[in-house]
Amino acid sequence: MKTLWNDAEAAKCGTDLELRAYTSKLIGIEPKMVLHGGGNTSVKSTHTDQFGDVHDIIWVKASGFDLAKMGTEGFTALELKPLLKLAGLDSLSDPDMVNECLRARLDTSAAAASIEAIVHALVPFKYVDHSHADAILTISNSPNGAEKFRDIYGDRVLVLPYVKPGFDLAKQFKAALEEYDFGAYEAIILENHGIFTYDDDAKSAYERMVDIVDEAEQWLIETNDDLELSTPPKQDPLLIAKTRKEVSKLAGKAVISRPSAAIPSELVQEIGRLLRNGTLTPEHVIHNKPFPAMLDNDGAGLDAFAEEYLAYFKRANDDTLTMLPSHPHWAIFADGNARSFGVNLKRASVSADVGATTLRAMLHAQKLGGWQGLSEQDLRDLEYWELEQAKLRRQKADARLAGKVAVVSGAASGIGAATAAALADAGAVVVGLDLDPKVAETMNRTGFEGKVLDLTDEAAVAQALEEVVLDYGGIDHLVLNAGIFKSGQFIEELDDATWDQSLEVNLSAHRKTLKLATPYLKQGIDPAVVFMASRNVTAPGPGAAAYSVAKAGLTQLMRVAALELAPEGIRVNALHPDAVFDTGIWTQEALERSAKRYGLSVEEYKTRNLLGCEITSADVANAVVALCDTLFRATTGAQIPVDGGNDRVI
Repeated sequence: MKTLWNDAEAAKCGTDLELRAYTSKLIGIEPKMVLHGGGNTSVKSTHTDQFGDVHDIIWVKASGFDLAKMGTEGFTALELKPLLKLAGLDSLSDPDMVNECLRARLDTSAAAASIEAIVHALVPFKYVDHSHADAILTISNSPNGAEKFRDIYGDRVLVLPYVKPGFDLAKQFKAALEEYDFGAYEAIILENHGIFTYDDDAKSAYERMVDIVDEAEQWLIETNDDLELSTPPKQDPLLIAKTRKEVSKLAGKAVISRPSAAIPSELVQEIGRLLRNGTLTPEHVIHNKPFPAMLDNDGAGLDAFAEEYLAYFKRANDDTLTMLPSHPHWAIFADGNARSFGVNLKRASVSADVGATTLRAMLHAQKLGGWQGLSEQDLRDLEYWELEQAKLRRQKADARLAGKVAVVSGAASGIGAATAAALADAGAVVVGLDLDPKVAETMNRTGFEGKVLDLTDEAAVAQALEEVVLDYGGIDHLVLNAGIFKSGQFIEELDDATWDQSLEVNLSAHRKTLKLATPYLKQGIDPAVVFMASRNVTAPGPGAAAYSVAKAGLTQLMRVAALELAPEGIRVNALHPDAVFDTGIWTQEALERSAKRYGLSVEEYKTRNLLGCEITSADVANAVVALCDTLFRATTGAQIPVDGGNDRVI
């Protein structure tokens, strides 16, 4: 591990807080130091109030912020004096501690400070850095971890035994201050928890953290030859979809499943046993529960996990606790693959990263002679700790389609692009398919990604759907939207190429996609298919034979699919949009031609419906979301117009 300090960047910081935010980010962007919000930092300073009085204060990382992403807004200023007085109390409940820290804020609207604010206040140095560095924890959780630290650091580091974060940790630090001179040590290591470094100079505090962690990393490399995770063997996507469905049942809601990491298959049983001896760091029990599910290569083992977790909960023997859902947050398959399960993409991604970090530590552990993290009781106390549960309660309520995975064809523009955006806004992971490379430019992030392919190429579609399942766990919603509309030709003039291409793109491609997606939809959660048909099905116009016939065939395909897939719980419906002019199909030339045919101006043509309103792609997209949502859980085989009302259709 190397320092990332840059003198020029540091010189841009004009205040203590800005410099604190700069070095905090340096710690946060190193995943082997801090993972998904773990760790916290602080800086002591002064504040002049409205009366001109100067107060000693401390800026502490606020709860819920990520060191890697936040700036100065991620810190909360607290009066230092009341925090130090709190440390002198013999006892203080966790809710009372939180309340007192809230009372100490300079800005009453600021976020709550880290639960370790009192600890930071006690350390008698200006800059205090705290991380959950992987190397430190790997050594700490190995047999005789404290002795290994003495071998590595000698007397340069103070090692303290584990106590629960919060007021208990503050009391431990206060007692340590009475016994030890913190200035005589380069760092304080908390067993099974993490590391603190500190100094009156920001650069020194940060680089001391880097140096201490680097020494631990080098020791592990020298001891274990820098073990690496395996290249994961490819898994059967249908197995992944089935497993995700069963996990969703245990969770009581849809979950996203992400690939995590892989270990050699011959080590799976041993590492599974080690993982019953505690998590890498205390907060990981919140992300990944106290242990993973161990699954056969056919996915069996979830019932065993649920029983194991129930037994773990019952051993608390505490009637005041309510058991959390008994689904695993991650699982290791017999082939060495590990996957996460989360109620949304963020939670699944965090669990996947934590799982990968844990497995890397386990590879070292099995070489170091074993693994002993926190005891079961300590883990349970943290998992059901009131303050940690409060963090979960503060999270936003699940979005309508949270945990769902949707595939939208023809997603590069128009109705398809609007539909992809609307599904994502509703909480779904969305993958768009399109021949237009624009789809990869507009859908360009994890969980909202575009794949460029020819939808008439069955092999390419099969590969794309397989990738969706391997990346996110399954497919719940399929929107068959891709389409083309050639220049209007009367039947007498209609050429074979135009006819054939319309049938291939507007009908046959959707049949292929539905065929390939059906095995995954059968394993979906509240699965639904939406066909994008057209008003031309029920009220065709002249000069659109190729388009109208293809869309009529598509509607008939929908009706048959609704009959065939209903026993599997898959809802299948069609929308008949009309006069949606913000799509790629409607060029200015096509608009003018159609308007002329009806003797109307373009503007009159756009609103020639009973409601006199212009129909947009967003109107159609909202209808798609409604059909995917359980709002229409009892509807299948329906044809719904989105056209502002058409007297010919009615």
